[in-house]
Amino acid sequence: MVELDALIIGAGPAGLAASIYLKRAGVSFALLDRGAPGGKLNNIHEIANMPGFLPLPGYQLALALSKSAEASGVEASYGEVLSVRKEDGFFLVHSDVEDYRVQAVLVATGFVYEPLLPGEKELRGRGISYCATCDGPLFRGKEVLVYGEGGRAEEEASYLSSICSKVYFLSKGESDGKAFPGNVERLFRAEILSLREEGGGILAAAKIDGKEKEIRVQAVFPLYGERSALAFLSGLSVKEEKGFLLVDETMATSIEGLYGAGDIVRKGLRQVVTALSDGAIAANALAAYLRRKKHG
Repeated sequence: MVELDALIIGAGPAGLAASIYLKRAGVSFALLDRGAPGGKLNNIHEIANMPGFLPLPGYQLALALSKSAEASGVEASYGEVLSVRKEDGFFLVHSDVEDYRVQAVLVATGFVYEPLLPGEKELRGRGISYCATCDGPLFRGKEVLVYGEGGRAEEEASYLSSICSKVYFLSKGESDGKAFPGNVERLFRAEILSLREEGGGILAAAKIDGKEKEIRVQAVFPLYGERSALAFLSGLSVKEEKGFLLVDETMATSIEGLYGAGDIVRKGLRQVVTALSDGAIAANALAAYLRRKKHG
């Protein structure tokens, strides 16, 4: 078993930012991720709203953040965390590679998207997107479709209505009475049956049940496959809401020594810049927590 001060679970923007701050604070820690450093950035077609960067593919921003962490002396390691429990003031973390005993844990696992639609996986970055504020401007003046329900889906549709010529808001549920601009067409108790591509594998249309014809759209934002990456915390009675960690202004959760950062925490805006901010705040608070424990 490896004994360290802390463990960062997730090497996306939040985890990478936190790792730089913890390294500078002299904290001994490991940075684990079950995928490539950069997280979901590696699957985003273009990032066009990152201050300090001209529009660039997501994987290039992921590489830049990873190299920044490496320059600080941080090395991300592969590992999928399977369980976390707390015993005698320490967190015991079990992964598929190594076990850890640490005083503090930072969860920065974000959300994962499970493709549920025929052709969804193949059309990622070619008309399929999971973030309207990230990719919406790429479809300015075009017709798009949001497939989901609840607050986040409504926010995505509302944002897109301000920049797209028409937005189809497709939901499996019933109407909730929420008002939308006139260029938003809401379709209830409906599902996407298939996606059609043309012109070099670019999304062209979606077939909807209850519709006689396909809906021609240039982008689909499917949110039903979104799921939390918090299963490994089932051994802790941490407070969460619909899969999002509830944290305070220091990114601390309801469990002492456990912090959250990035897309996995409940917040209004999920962007790279907010994830970086979360990581810095969480790392600063975590380091302060360790100092308090050391000096009593």
